Amino acid sequence: MGVVNLKMQLAGFNAPLTIGFVIDAFDGSFNGTVLLLVSFGVVCFIAFMTLKSDKENFMTEHPQTIPAVK
Repeated sequence: MGVVNLKMQLAGFNAPLTIGFVIDAFDGSFNGTVLLLVSFGVVCFIAFMTLKSDKENFMTEHPQTIPAVK
């Protein structure tokens, strides 16, 4: 749990710095920042869509669990 918390704290520290550097690189325009955030969102969406559900494996490993919906 500590490692996850550390990574979240580092991300919270680095995000404003990164956004500030991108704004400076684009001469005060927020266009680069918007593109950066949209690209991160697209990467997260693609990663989420590639996750696979192992419902069959869960039911064979835990037969005592009663599913709410089949």
